[in-house]
Amino acid sequence: MGGRGTFASGNSVPYAYETIGKIGGVKVLQPIDSSKSFKLPEEAHSSNSYIVLDKTGVFRQYREYNAQHLPTFEIGYHFEQGLSKHGEAVFHYHEYSSPGVEHRGKAQPITPEIYEKYKEYFKGV
Repeated sequence: MGGRGTFASGNSVPYAYETIGKIGGVKVLQPIDSSKSFKLPEEAHSSNSYIVLDKTGVFRQYREYNAQHLPTFEIGYHFEQGLSKHGEAVFHYHEYSSPGVEHRGKAQPITPEIYEKYKEYFKGV
């Protein structure tokens, strides 16, 4: 998977992620360079969803992508401005007004329905 996991407009770019396993059938990615940020790719390459764990192996983020490889929905468990105190992890989700990272909506507290639907991915939480 290329830089931040993207197709890079059809250009070949160095791999930035590696798959380290699966949770509930969803690929778990981590940066090849562990000093890099543990964020998910802005575009999907080979799957319609990915998970990233933090450096200790605890769930950090889940993201879904559409058929054009752009993000449409994500769940996070980390500090989120306006929803948690500094340094405190909180479950929240983002919906996208249109596919693509530039269209990510404001963080919302996770609902019981969303938690129930995705709870198998929340490793270590």
